[in-house]
Amino acid sequence: MYPLTELAALASHFDQLTLRRVGGLTLARQRGGVAELAALCQGWGSAVAALHTIPARSSALPLAPRPWVLNRRNLMHSMRVAVKGPGFTTVLDAYESSRDLRAAVREVDERWIEQHWIHGDLSATNVVVEKRPALRVSFLGLDGAGLGDAAWDLASASDTIAWLSPRWHVKPEPLVDYFLLGYRRAGGPGRLYPAMQAVRALTTAFRLAGSPSGSTGTEQTQAELAVWLERAQTYAERVGRLMAVA
Repeated sequence: MYPLTELAALASHFDQLTLRRVGGLTLARQRGGVAELAALCQGWGSAVAALHTIPARSSALPLAPRPWVLNRRNLMHSMRVAVKGPGFTTVLDAYESSRDLRAAVREVDERWIEQHWIHGDLSATNVVVEKRPALRVSFLGLDGAGLGDAAWDLASASDTIAWLSPRWHVKPEPLVDYFLLGYRRAGGPGRLYPAMQAVRALTTAFRLAGSPSGSTGTEQTQAELAVWLERAQTYAERVGRLMAVA
């Protein structure tokens, strides 16, 4: 049984991270200049650090779901029987044909630690921003939160910024840097690394393939899949180069 005092403390922490005042908008609805977006991303990083540093003293705490590609029961060849549609085929072909992607998945599988509270799905609709009276970032969709690898949330945030940057008319890299700056300054324990970013981008592609548009294989969806798979491959190639140097 988890001690009631610790349950109360956890509830208090989560209330602070999820309580929203009137006027907050999701990240998907945010607009602004570069300076405003940079401040927003830095505040978002601080809020993620607050989640990751919630005390986790008991082994009875729930575990956050691991990325689908790390689940050994979902081996790629057997998944071909279970999934349908051109989108899934594109993603699985990309995975199976890339030595670097497979190496990235193995690295994340070996390094994955269930040590910190993570959100698990930092999509643009799960992050709420309030700008008045002061900038405050909170979260929705904490149903899948639990103990996991903090780097997964960092990679998810990086992907979300990349997805939003064309809508914001800015390059994603500086905003990711501001997110990580806010995270580090707030004492966040996670560190982003290329293999985790590759797995996150591959997971994003797989989710896109499972969407209604992904099942029909439209040209737009295929183009978006190509972008995310190229992103995954780029990160995975960094893993391959590091392994070659080692």
